[in-house]
Amino acid sequence: KKEYLLTIDAGTGSGRAVLFDTAGNQIGIGQEEWSHKSVKGVPNSMDFDFKQNWKLIIRCIKKAISTIDTREIKAVTATSMREGIVLYDKMGKELFAVANVDARADKEVAALNSGNPDLEKQWYEISGQTFALGALPRLLWVKKNLPDIYERTERISMISDWVLAKLSGVIAVDPSNAGTSGVFSLKDRKWDTTMAKQIGIKEDIFPPVYESGEKFAEVNQQGSDESGLLKGTSVVMGGGDVQLGSAGLGVVKSGECAILGGTFWQQL
Repeated sequence: KKEYLLTIDAGTGSGRAVLFDTAGNQIGIGQEEWSHKSVKGVPNSMDFDFKQNWKLIIRCIKKAISTIDTREIKAVTATSMREGIVLYDKMGKELFAVANVDARADKEVAALNSGNPDLEKQWYEISGQTFALGALPRLLWVKKNLPDIYERTERISMISDWVLAKLSGVIAVDPSNAGTSGVFSLKDRKWDTTMAKQIGIKEDIFPPVYESGEKFAEVNQQGSDESGLLKGTSVVMGGGDVQLGSAGLGVVKSGECAILGGTFWQQL
């Protein structure tokens, strides 16, 4: 009996879906390039177009699984570029999303640093994230510039989490991506909302945390109708693209090194 695993990657330059068998052989792939456009009148902005990009991901999924029986897919997961965020309303609908190098919140970063020069270092030691591309300055920007969206925001996640939420209806995060929010304790592997409170950001928008590889949901009816995946297929927590790439390469011990290349080249 054949069994398969499907993974979806929301990268900086493209979206893709890759189907593997349980021996690790690549069986099918769908990939399309995408681009992240700036918002007119918003310098350094880089929106993530969740409506068009979801349609693109659906096309990639359908292509990747086109040659097999979907009953044989045991689980689906996702990875993504880190530091991108998605905001949702109380119904779980997307309100706002930015790609990884969106830098619209430069004034907010400068204000945070001038207000307390030690703040960034203190919070870097907890989260491993600087202010520059973190969620906090962006949330401050949304609060100031898009107050209606800010008021309606009930949840935040990273982009790989958004992919899985679209398939399952469940919004949750993993430490390797959530750590890039700057509101996360890597040591405790959970949200640390002290920072949000300190700068006046909502503290109750942070979803449950699961470890990479942990099943936390199943494909729901809508996810099945859109993607062609079977309703009830296990949805497994994914994570940061280069972190999981390193694990896949077996680079897991201190002193080991890998270079992962794409739109960005990173040494880990």
